[in-house]
Amino acid sequence: MTLDLLTVGPQVGRMGRALAERAGRYPARLARAREVLLERAADWQALGAVAAESKRRLATPLERLDARHALPRLPRDHRVIATDGSQIEPDRHGMADYYLLNVGWAAIAYGSRPSAELASEPRLYFEPDELYIVEGDRRVPVQDQHLSAKRSGEELRKAATLAAERVEDDLPTVVLADGTLLLWVLEDRPGDFLRLALLRPYIEALDEIRALGAPLASYVSRPRYAEVSGLLREATCRGDVRQCPPCASAGDDGCALDGLPDRELFRDLRPGERSARFSVTLSGSLLDYYRGHVPQFFYLDVGSELARVELPPWTGDDPERLALVHAVVFDQCRRGLGYPVVLARAHEQALVSMGDRLTFQYLLDGVLARQGVAARLSEKQISKNRRAV
Repeated sequence: MTLDLLTVGPQVGRMGRALAERAGRYPARLARAREVLLERAADWQALGAVAAESKRRLATPLERLDARHALPRLPRDHRVIATDGSQIEPDRHGMADYYLLNVGWAAIAYGSRPSAELASEPRLYFEPDELYIVEGDRRVPVQDQHLSAKRSGEELRKAATLAAERVEDDLPTVVLADGTLLLWVLEDRPGDFLRLALLRPYIEALDEIRALGAPLASYVSRPRYAEVSGLLREATCRGDVRQCPPCASAGDDGCALDGLPDRELFRDLRPGERSARFSVTLSGSLLDYYRGHVPQFFYLDVGSELARVELPPWTGDDPERLALVHAVVFDQCRRGLGYPVVLARAHEQALVSMGDRLTFQYLLDGVLARQGVAARLSEKQISKNRRAV
């Protein structure tokens, strides 16, 4: 055992006491934060101006903050399409340079002609122009956040293909993604060829889905975003939120809102109800690359949790598409006992298990040996595989 539990044990104790103390203060803090939301509910347009002028990532209200929308009627006949992905990361200590993306998908039709199509599409990347993003003398390996962004693009591209293949039957169809529609992993990338190279396929897939007329949404379980609470904090705090903490206004309403997850502000929603819609705002950022696709979002009580649902404006601004997304997402969570069933099935198809990884490695080793390719682990990896002192 390498973890010294005797050392970490007291730290766990301190953590427990700190969390208990924080939880004791939470009800009063939450109550005051909810009061602030209700007090400022009608000021949604003025709050939008606050968000536009801020340098922080905030929510822009698109209607009254306290708006609540009942669950719309769900069409009996409809279809839901979802994709998800996983990967085998490149390993510079391994026997060869490559990575693998596995995109799983599900297309489920409900109603008079029910059907379920489930599959996955693995793809191995090993060519030099696939392993690196190159421009001039700059050469950046596709790994970590770059690989995550590339996978998101492949997932959305597959969703667009699935929707296009089924658009002829006129069945109401919702394309559902897992997680945020914004590739925040690229936010800290310089605004150069890296960001453009990784975003281009993703934006093109968004363009495709919009052209098909299919409503698109993404589902965020247990969201931790603080964009609505951040907006209220910036609008109400008498101090400078950039200098917090501490500040001379400690104890003001802004302090109650500091870091509070947005979902806590909408705890009074009933199952099936959704909150007002908001738009994500952050000047001079990744959003500038999204053109007409900068997401809107709302919070939805699915019965077991308050989820965040993101959708592009061409879905959110269309009352019919918005109602379809609202109804479908709630129904999917009901069928999936708390989580959209179509996303769960897509995830199962996408998952690359440890057994899959080992089998793939054996396959690769055998092929390299038969082809006479000289392949060897790095000394570091060899050292990890053996025990010596």
